[in-house]
Amino acid sequence: MLAVSVLLAIAATLSLAIGAYPIPLARVLDGTLSDSEWSVLTRLRVPRVLASCVGGVAFATAGAALQSLFRNPLAEPGLLGVPSAAGLGAATALIVLGHGTGLWLGALIGAGIVMLGMLMAMRRTASNLVGGTITLLLLGVAINAACAAGIALLTALATEGELKTLAFWMLGSFASLTWPQVIAMATATMLGALALSRESPALGALALGERSAHMVGVSVTRLRLRIALVTTAMVACVTAFCGSVAFVGLAAPHIARLMVGAAPRRVLPLSALLGALLCVLADLVARAIAAPIELPVGAITSILGVPLMVWLVTRRTSAL
Repeated sequence: MLAVSVLLAIAATLSLAIGAYPIPLARVLDGTLSDSEWSVLTRLRVPRVLASCVGGVAFATAGAALQSLFRNPLAEPGLLGVPSAAGLGAATALIVLGHGTGLWLGALIGAGIVMLGMLMAMRRTASNLVGGTITLLLLGVAINAACAAGIALLTALATEGELKTLAFWMLGSFASLTWPQVIAMATATMLGALALSRESPALGALALGERSAHMVGVSVTRLRLRIALVTTAMVACVTAFCGSVAFVGLAAPHIARLMVGAAPRRVLPLSALLGALLCVLADLVARAIAAPIELPVGAITSILGVPLMVWLVTRRTSAL
């Protein structure tokens, strides 16, 4: 965790200096900035770096909790359909209502509707100890399929400009975020991460199986409900403002698990740091590699995360 924290600090510092409008790193460190450089730093760079850190923490922590809940290393935040529902809400706001500036509001409404539907479905299966998890998985598959169909229908009606705007948003971006939006994201992520960290002992007991966890005093039904709602709320808030940042929620927990073992009390905090590091690096590459053109952050996270995870997995397999 200390090594990842140092790397994160270095990456964040570089991200403050590098971009379409470069600022000398020495001036960033000693604070001797001109008025234009200070404006760029405070209005654009700092909110962007903070947003990338918050987004990485949210996706990675949610992914780690869901992987422990389903006892499946392939689980990730998109499994419950929240990013798809947010995308459908954003597409509706852009194409049907014609409010390009209200993408985040439409995405938040779409994700909120999914949260309510999920809560109602889980209450109906609350008495079923094992079947509740299966119901949650099937519900996520159905939501993803329905939202994908809705987005496909809406894109058929969209203009070329609307398609470009929607595609860039759905691939993820930490640009053009205001301080109130960053503060809202950070608040939701901080509260969600604290709530998930309190569930670490119960998630550790769940590794023995749902019936075994129930026998040692864990209310699996309530745990399932809490994890689903907290992760959904975190991902919904971040996705509404930044879009879906692919692969972080899958790669960061898996890398953390390879580094420190499967105990949730260790995996959750390390996943948060790794997720923040991946997103900061991805955002730095996205706006620096082809400046002044910005590339989608979601594509960059996959490009950075896939080789790292493949290397760690093959190294672990060869060691075994």
